Amino acid sequence: MKLQNMYLISKNETIILFNGTLSYKPNLDALKSIIHQINPILKESGLKYKILVCGKGLPDEMNQLKEYQSSNIIYCGFVDDIDLYFKGCDLFLNPLQDGGGIKTKLVEALGFGKKCVSSVNGAIGVDENCCGGRLKIVADKDWNAYAKAVVEMNSKTIDNDHSAFYEIYSWPKIAEKAI
Repeated sequence: MKLQNMYLISKNETIILFNGTLSYKPNLDALKSIIHQINPILKESGLKYKILVCGKGLPDEMNQLKEYQSSNIIYCGFVDDIDLYFKGCDLFLNPLQDGGGIKTKLVEALGFGKKCVSSVNGAIGVDENCCGGRLKIVADKDWNAYAKAVVEMNSKTIDNDHSAFYEIYSWPKIAEKAI
């Protein structure tokens, strides 16, 4: 409700989140994929949505993404409380094509119980089987499948049981295994 009020998003619109440091090339490339590949397909799908983009370091030439506001994309910039955005979104996007290691932002979104759509690269290190149906992994650069997965995940009802996820990805369990 708070995000709806802050960004004038209607109650019947799905709030989709993407976040990351945008001066980091893999995150910027993912944002460009959202803008130029995924969003045009989503617009054709009939889904009512807004994509909130959070993160610092957006290049000046992208002009705060102002030219995309009429295309359902809102640039929020660096936000003081990213938890508010994770809690308030309906779905998280993670279309990363580059970069190594586990993507912390995906784990964070799943930890908030959010439905997530990720590329294969973006889901490295995350076990889809323990996510309770909250994670849909799509082949890298298959933008039609990615947009279709967003629409499907949006309409999917998910059980609130996070226990299998927390058995692997909670700090207490991680520390317990390390000891």
